[in-house]
Amino acid sequence: MKYINKIVFIINIIALVALIGSYLAPYISPAVWWQVAFLGLAFPFIFIVNLCFVVYWLLQWDIRIWYAIVVLLLGSFHIYHFIQFGTQKTEQTNNRINVVSFNTHNFGVFEADNIYDSSVFFNTLRDLKPDIMCFQEFVDTRTDVDTKMYKQLFKEYKHLYKVNVDDNDSNPTGYSVSIFTKFKILESGVVERVNAGGNCSIYCDLVTDKDTIRVVNTHLKSISFQQKDFETFTELKNGDNQSKVDFRSVKGIFARLKYAFVARSKQVDIIKNFIDYSPYKVIICGDFNDSPTSYSYNMLRGDKKDAFVESGSGISPTYIGKMPNFRIDYILCDKSFEVFNYKPQKLNFSDHKLISATLVY
Repeated sequence: MKYINKIVFIINIIALVALIGSYLAPYISPAVWWQVAFLGLAFPFIFIVNLCFVVYWLLQWDIRIWYAIVVLLLGSFHIYHFIQFGTQKTEQTNNRINVVSFNTHNFGVFEADNIYDSSVFFNTLRDLKPDIMCFQEFVDTRTDVDTKMYKQLFKEYKHLYKVNVDDNDSNPTGYSVSIFTKFKILESGVVERVNAGGNCSIYCDLVTDKDTIRVVNTHLKSISFQQKDFETFTELKNGDNQSKVDFRSVKGIFARLKYAFVARSKQVDIIKNFIDYSPYKVIICGDFNDSPTSYSYNMLRGDKKDAFVESGSGISPTYIGKMPNFRIDYILCDKSFEVFNYKPQKLNFSDHKLISATLVY
């Protein structure tokens, strides 16, 4: 047994080093040290593995349990970014803003069966009564599916002010990210457009009844997995014979992740600089394509409140596609706001959940 415990302890030390690396991930830019970003992504799994070592040493009644306990406690606050046990609700008040953020997945037009249910989507919005809506992957590809959705959306919300990355576009469906709001817009524009395609960020300054607020809507760099990548991951997940797994595809998955980590860090540095110099309180919405133990999340959150942390419940992953499910969609706001009613909702045409929250100021 003594020999077995030595082997277990060596493995435990490796797991603890990996856990410490995951704690560092939010503070180190992937452009400087990209390897640590993978540890940040794997944080929940690494944490659970180390928790298992605590149980093992407890059963052995071994003093080496303290190594595991101390390191676990050092980063235990990260757990609150992944799981919450209660939801704050608020009654109607005049000084409230209902915010919605949603990666529409182009309303499902690229899915093989084009499954969508417009009634659920619009009924959800009617129930939420949003004052601000931030959309990502919001491009009308002129198919019967999305054109119908866009026509109804612009009909129902024709009274709202609209902003997208292409200036002076009254129907912002041409370039991925858009903002709809009932509040008058003082100024709007592009925050960054580092990447080709739809991964970019926009902003608008809104005049509410009580204040002026800057809203930033961002879609950070996508990983852009290919069909072969999804097939490889399914084979690994199902424990298929290793001879069936194309390890070149596994290498490709890691290469795509690395590229996306670095690309997002460049976007985030620009956005952070932009919001740091904002003359107004800031609300940030969007698809970060990154977990709460990432450089992207940490830099954009700063001292702001995370709607899920403030008023969420459960584990609440927002990505529900073919790869592992994580919380990668966020509503962040100035610390002066009180946050209530965080709610994720699944719609059958998107691989992301629609998220909403009420901000009181």
